[in-house]
Amino acid sequence: MTTYIAIGVVCALLFLGILIGRKVGFGVVFEKLAILWFKLACSFALLYIAHIIVDGYDIVVPVNLFSALTITILGIPGVLCIGVLTVLQ
Repeated sequence: MTTYIAIGVVCALLFLGILIGRKVGFGVVFEKLAILWFKLACSFALLYIAHIIVDGYDIVVPVNLFSALTITILGIPGVLCIGVLTVLQ
């Protein structure tokens, strides 16, 4: 397990090194990361609110990292994908 974590950290550092090596600057990198974290937080909030609302109808909305990442990356189509998966469950 620690091997996978070490490989992930090394890959992340190489990726950041390549970005910084292009003279993009820390400001742009941090801005992109801030936008990503904000979208991820909004995705978790949306999933949690949906979980609370439809719990009365015996529908379980999964509030997990995969669902939140799907919504974060895909946006509205991600919400539709999670909705379809929830209904077909």
